[in-house]
Amino acid sequence: MENRDTIDENEEQLQENTGSIDEKEEQLPEDTIKIDENEEVFTEDDLIIEKDRVLLQMEAARKWIEIRRFIKSPQQQIRKEPAYAILISIPIALIFLVLGGLKTGFTPAFDNVLLFTILIAIVPPGFLHHLRRRRVKRIEQYFPNFLRDVAEMNRSGMTLTKSVGTVSKGEYGDLTIEIAKINAMLSWGISFEDALDKFADRVATPLIYRSVSLINQASRAGGNVPDVLEVAAKDAYVLKMMEKDRASEMIIYVVISYMSFGVFLFVIGILSYSFIPVMSEASISANAVGGGAEQFMGVFDPEMFNRLFFHASLIQGFASGLVAGQMGEGEVIAGLKHSVILSMIAWITFAFII
Repeated sequence: MENRDTIDENEEQLQENTGSIDEKEEQLPEDTIKIDENEEVFTEDDLIIEKDRVLLQMEAARKWIEIRRFIKSPQQQIRKEPAYAILISIPIALIFLVLGGLKTGFTPAFDNVLLFTILIAIVPPGFLHHLRRRRVKRIEQYFPNFLRDVAEMNRSGMTLTKSVGTVSKGEYGDLTIEIAKINAMLSWGISFEDALDKFADRVATPLIYRSVSLINQASRAGGNVPDVLEVAAKDAYVLKMMEKDRASEMIIYVVISYMSFGVFLFVIGILSYSFIPVMSEASISANAVGGGAEQFMGVFDPEMFNRLFFHASLIQGFASGLVAGQMGEGEVIAGLKHSVILSMIAWITFAFII
């Protein structure tokens, strides 16, 4: 009996506790978070899809910003990224193509119009890229020395502003102008980190971005500025040495591209001087003999074959140039200058030799 009474008392106490819990739930404040059983749960795949969607939107926004910058200041954007010059050169080339086609009547002489149309389209971006690359190489060549000199001046007791001002009086090739701009910004009260960021945006090369990012992050973290500049200078110097070693090793592939194109033209020349005349004479003889021989040989047009060889040489030269640029300098656009040279060699060969 006593056990039964104890069980009854426990049940009554449990019911009372349950009721008190229900009352507390009803008294919960309005801002309390409640779990909804129907709430959607995102899986890891859903998060990856959402991340990819956001990245695509950011990339589209970045491209749109670049287009607006190009419309606002074409000259500045072309100077920063020479590939944008093709947006101007292609319309001009198309106008030349249409006018040349109307004048030549799309006869075989139209081949010359087509060649110069391609040259008009690719010469400006290729030439501007070549000039920019030369300038960037000269800037990067003196950049480690600039950082090292600023570090020495700062370590001797000068402030960063005075250190840069003193260094700006030296000779650092094409980097001298950029140092003068950094010095001017520091004299206006702009911080050293912001001045370096502006410098990196103007030059816009991976080496400069890497060094500037290293300097700014270490400086903002409270690092010793002279030591940070020394480390950045050593890092930039090592990267330049690695780049030179790679260029010296890859130059052989550029030479191979030129040699393979020369072999291609040599084979074309042999065919033009030996195969085409023989086939032309055989076609004439077959037509003279008759008796169905002309149907076996068909009509052989030497001009058509020479024109076909010329087109093949232009395509081979253009493609070989792009491959030489990618292999030698790591950029397809760097191969445009090689494409121009090889295409002109093909044109001169067929115009004056073959």
